[in-house]
Amino acid sequence: MDIQKALDMISSIFSSDDIPVSAKIELWEKDKSVLIGKGAPQFTIKFKDPKAFDAILTDPGLGFGENYMKGLIEVEGDLDALLKLFYFYDLSGKLSVKQKAKIGWINIKQKFGHGLKQTKKNVQYHYDKGNEFYKLWLDKGLNYSCAFFKTEEDDLETAQLNKIHHILNKLRLKSGQKLLDIGCGWGSLVIEAAKKYGVLAVGLTLSKQQYELANERIREQGLQGRVEVRLEDYRETSQKEKGIYDRIVSVGMFEHVGRENIPIFFEETKKLLRNKGIMVLHTIGRMQPEELDSWLKKYIFPGGYIPALGEVVEAADKYGFDFVDLEDFRIHYAETLSHWIKRFENNKNKIKEMMGEEFVRMWRLYLYGSRASFSYGPMHVFQFLYSLGRRYDWPLYRKWFYKSN
Repeated sequence: MDIQKALDMISSIFSSDDIPVSAKIELWEKDKSVLIGKGAPQFTIKFKDPKAFDAILTDPGLGFGENYMKGLIEVEGDLDALLKLFYFYDLSGKLSVKQKAKIGWINIKQKFGHGLKQTKKNVQYHYDKGNEFYKLWLDKGLNYSCAFFKTEEDDLETAQLNKIHHILNKLRLKSGQKLLDIGCGWGSLVIEAAKKYGVLAVGLTLSKQQYELANERIREQGLQGRVEVRLEDYRETSQKEKGIYDRIVSVGMFEHVGRENIPIFFEETKKLLRNKGIMVLHTIGRMQPEELDSWLKKYIFPGGYIPALGEVVEAADKYGFDFVDLEDFRIHYAETLSHWIKRFENNKNKIKEMMGEEFVRMWRLYLYGSRASFSYGPMHVFQFLYSLGRRYDWPLYRKWFYKSN
């Protein structure tokens, strides 16, 4: 990219008066820069190589992400302000038809691959980074999903327990019932359910390291025979255990199902759940269908898809799940991510020793980008409450969700 052409392009793209932030954009030649927005720059973005600039023009998300990881793009100052710019200023509208077509083709190539074998591979790619890594920035219970802050003073541990008990309240558990947790992570919810309600709980994960640590926690608390965590896909479980579960819960797993498998998820959970059984589905979602950002799909969540609200509701209804309630925890996930970011930054040197500099930059961008997507972008956190077939014994008021832990 010719330096003057790049300067002219930046000036043209950011010529509007409605730019929501102020920034300085420095190019690869000395003293070649552009100021955008009004006031003192909130951040400076430095392009160290013209190839990094070209990559953004090809695919803004992938181009920025890859070159930030490699250190060919540096951001000094407020990274959140940069991400705010992405959400409040339509950069995609500045792309040519050819560039948009290329991004579309990238998404098509990444769309397929949610068979059992590929799903396991995708999940293990993200979650088998090492338990010690996740311990550095998650809560003590290793809950890797949106927390629930009842007050602004709640710490992360309290908010994650709030989330678990809020879900368990919705499930209306009784001693002796069988609970299935699809995508149980490190087992905190099934352990808490067994301890508080006396249920028999089974958790499913595709992460080997989650499986090993979850079962270690079960043994440490003497819950063998009451709680079991399996290294198993829900589609495998449904082939051998039909209609034996009184309750099903899934927290933060549905994003890995894939768009084409949304109906299959409800078809298979219907096989597992007893008639009139209750299910809570907790998932990141959006209002309209859209492919996941190509950088996230390549480096963070291969095979991932954020479902649209209508896609979930339509598929659940088709397979006989009666809609009871829906809550949105969007602002709670932004707060959760703020806690994760603080812990991540406090431990970045340890993480660098474990994973390397490029990984630190990648994960930082992922965490900050995720927070921005809930703060400024289109992301929500949907918590659906369903029964398999209509029940007529629901309390009149929602307050039963919020009874004390």
